[in-house]
Amino acid sequence: MSMIETPLEDIQIGAITKEWAIANQLYVHYESSLKSTNDLAKTKAFDEGLMSEPLCLFLTDHQTSGRGRGKNTWQDASPGSALLSSWGYLLNAKPQPTTSCLVGLAVYRALTATWPFLAWNLKAPNDIFIGEKKVAGILLESVLQADEVRIIVGLGINVIKAPTEVPTSGSILESLPVGTPLLGQDWTSFLERLLFEITDAISRCEEPLSTTDQMSLLKALNDNPNLQEYYEKVESTGSLILESGKSVAWWEL
Repeated sequence: MSMIETPLEDIQIGAITKEWAIANQLYVHYESSLKSTNDLAKTKAFDEGLMSEPLCLFLTDHQTSGRGRGKNTWQDASPGSALLSSWGYLLNAKPQPTTSCLVGLAVYRALTATWPFLAWNLKAPNDIFIGEKKVAGILLESVLQADEVRIIVGLGINVIKAPTEVPTSGSILESLPVGTPLLGQDWTSFLERLLFEITDAISRCEEPLSTTDQMSLLKALNDNPNLQEYYEKVESTGSLILESGKSVAWWEL
């Protein structure tokens, strides 16, 4: 499906992403409207029919009770304008604290690989920006059953537009240079890269951050124009060292 040939009001990002998932033989559960993709992913985490699925993808075009980290909520500008997704990976061990860093970096890498001319940056622990505008948010949750773990990567991305009632939010389409369309082939390329990056991040969730991961995170964090104090270092454990010398854990932010 080509976005350039389709009126924007007719585009449903969740439905388009569902077709991509089916073509890639992924287990996918899609409904046009849901309370929360993460809530559904947790409910179905250990359904008997899904225990053979290493990855379960849950999608919708509108959430009635979308959640963010803590007491935060996630709002979509209009049905179909955002990627509202939860990626449930089956693990054999409990993920370590570096998982949050790795997943954030994975999404950042997929976005920058697809639209490298946009000013992507990170705000720890779970927000992705273009310049000063928040475009994406990540919510990590885990469900345990005996020795098995299903980690849920909730990912919301404003693709076509951002909620007008949230002035600090932006979208991919609204950030593109004038005259640059949002192509269907670009969206497919992004999803392919996103699948690779998140899967790779989850496969390393028991490991310390590599030097490359540390330096990549440091750059992405320090590129945020809203930053009050620059980061001096990202440690292999995921702890952040500020210029003042203060140390803060990524997952405590």
